[in-house]
Amino acid sequence: MSRLRANKVIRTINKAIALNPTEITFTQITKKEVDGAFEDTSDTKTITVLIYIGSSDSSVKISIDSGIQGTSFTTTNYKMVADKDTGLAVNPKESIKFESNGEKFEIKAVYPQIVENTICGYLCDLERID
Repeated sequence: MSRLRANKVIRTINKAIALNPTEITFTQITKKEVDGAFEDTSDTKTITVLIYIGSSDSSVKISIDSGIQGTSFTTTNYKMVADKDTGLAVNPKESIKFESNGEKFEIKAVYPQIVENTICGYLCDLERID
């Protein structure tokens, strides 16, 4: 039985991002301790990620238009995969918002993918905002 290796996971994540890349730019505001007090510091990052529609759960809205035959499915939940060098971090007080292809998104959660004690990439929950 083969083992899951960190280098294989990293290559797979990078290959997936390369197949359908989306470049995003965002400003992340973090609090750093300076002389015993917290100071807001901003850091602008540009990263290449893969954004896709998330799983279908309670966020899926079905709208039926009687004038046109058919059903329309809309969702506000999306997922994002980022490579290991991204260094994403989200906490409840500081969120990351960005715009991609005319849509505005907010990163709700970041899950580091760790194999063999190595961060291989990040899986993120996104929410489309207005």
